[in-house]
Amino acid sequence: MRQFRTLITCTALVALTFMLASCGDDTEAVEPVKWPFLETTEKLSINGKEFDAYLATTELHRRRAINGIAIKEGQAIAYLYPEQKQPVKINFFNLPAAIDLIFIDASAKVISVEGVPAFSQGTFPHEYAAKDARVVLQVRKGVAKDLGMSKGAEVKTEPNLIDKSKEAGGTFAKLFFLRNERPEEEPKDSPSVELRVLEKPDEVAQFVKDRDDLKEGQGVIIPLNSQYHEFWLKEAKGKWCACYLESTGRFRATVISAIYEGIEANGGSDIDEPVYYSPTKSTYLAIWKGSDYFTKNDIDRRSPVAVTALDIMSAEDVTYDEMEIKFGETRLEASLARTDDERKAALLKAKTLEKNKAIVLAWDDPSFVKIDAPAGINLWYVKADGGKYSISQKITTQGGELGAAASSRFVIAVPSGFEASGELNFPYVLRDLKPLTQPLVFYKAKSKDVVTDRWPGKDNEFKARVRMELAITDAEQTRGLMYRTSLRPNFGMLFVYDEEQPELQYWMKNCKMNLSIAFCDDKGVIVKIHQVMKAPEPGTPDYQLERYESGGAAKYAIELEEKWFEKNKVEEGDRIFIPPALANRE
Repeated sequence: MRQFRTLITCTALVALTFMLASCGDDTEAVEPVKWPFLETTEKLSINGKEFDAYLATTELHRRRAINGIAIKEGQAIAYLYPEQKQPVKINFFNLPAAIDLIFIDASAKVISVEGVPAFSQGTFPHEYAAKDARVVLQVRKGVAKDLGMSKGAEVKTEPNLIDKSKEAGGTFAKLFFLRNERPEEEPKDSPSVELRVLEKPDEVAQFVKDRDDLKEGQGVIIPLNSQYHEFWLKEAKGKWCACYLESTGRFRATVISAIYEGIEANGGSDIDEPVYYSPTKSTYLAIWKGSDYFTKNDIDRRSPVAVTALDIMSAEDVTYDEMEIKFGETRLEASLARTDDERKAALLKAKTLEKNKAIVLAWDDPSFVKIDAPAGINLWYVKADGGKYSISQKITTQGGELGAAASSRFVIAVPSGFEASGELNFPYVLRDLKPLTQPLVFYKAKSKDVVTDRWPGKDNEFKARVRMELAITDAEQTRGLMYRTSLRPNFGMLFVYDEEQPELQYWMKNCKMNLSIAFCDDKGVIVKIHQVMKAPEPGTPDYQLERYESGGAAKYAIELEEKWFEKNKVEEGDRIFIPPALANRE
């Protein structure tokens, strides 16, 4: 799939300058230009050879230089980084000519040399990374060999780039909150926060959990490619602020679409953990340490913002096919099974797992964990305690249903004979796995406190909260709750239609228990409630099954246990909240 990329800048001049620099004739000499947000060239000696070099010492400068400057013969770019735990990553989206990329550590020795092809010779983007890198040199193709650069070789530079890297800025972009209606202006005195630019949505968990080093006003920002989105702060320490951003108007200005202050993890069950939603299709999500940033700086929704050093990329779906689970230095390649059907299929093949493979069985909550497995399967129960993950039990199945108590949502099926010691390194993508069941909240008819962008907490005025399995496809809606013999308290099924239907009509074919149902229109108003839908006697022909009608236009149907609506005083005319992505399905 072709991928498009746009660069957000604080001035139109910057973007224009970069385009001219990267699109010019490759043989034409270029005079050093004093760009507003990039240092000018200076003389740099690398292993005795002289270069005109750009020294990029902040994330703003590094990101602009990576894809904004076409280097010529005798030119170089030096990316300088402070000491950090994470590997240095460089992503290229466009190169007019092939280059050598040289990663150098704090002892001035080469970690690796990478050859990057020109845009016309390869498929982009390209990512390169090296742990413990402090300097990365970008030179024309072949120059690394001329300079004697190979793994382990010593690099001598004048001025000393290793010394200069000690003063380099961290890998943070800046988000400026503007106080005027012209976001293209340079935001000199506007309030700002420092945000690490993430390339994938599933990286958020890694950068907000287990992070005591983030200071107030520091956090992360990710591109969302104008999609509905949701996040939570499970296992994140302290209080945080967040906002969704969207592009709007004729000139595609970036503005705030939703604001959250003082949010935090509640430390409870995952199905009760607060979830926050983008009320509109959003371009970015920004999250940072702090409790009252927006109030303190008098920032409102729809305020314009400017983002520096941020690449907009197509949002990538989170995948669970190639995860890595590590026990000390021992690792397993894992896949995920999280629905009833997926878990059943996984348990059937778990007995013959390859020696380096594993399957993670996941439920919405530890109290849901139930395993009915053939004999001879090795199951390791994962324990989660305050963000620390370990193995609590190791069981080889004897056939039939297990009675072992689960202390977390996860159980790992491992190969026969597999043994490992050492600390469990559980993937962040799993630690951040949200429940499959969706929240649904009921409000009284005239309530002014309907919350439309979050899973409401106890201080919000609402009648009841439930968790819903989803029935969206024709097959899911046809099957519904057939053959079920029980429902958990406050759990049911939500039927979602693409458009409001003139009338909906349900029956209880193959149902084994009584249910109740509420029909809602496209605004979320309950138009009809049936307190009891009776399970038919076995063998009842279809033409004798009772029909339960919406009595008017409806887009949603909500099935819960018998007389649930009566017990919770939910009435016709009351309103529901469901996540915006479901309410606005296309």
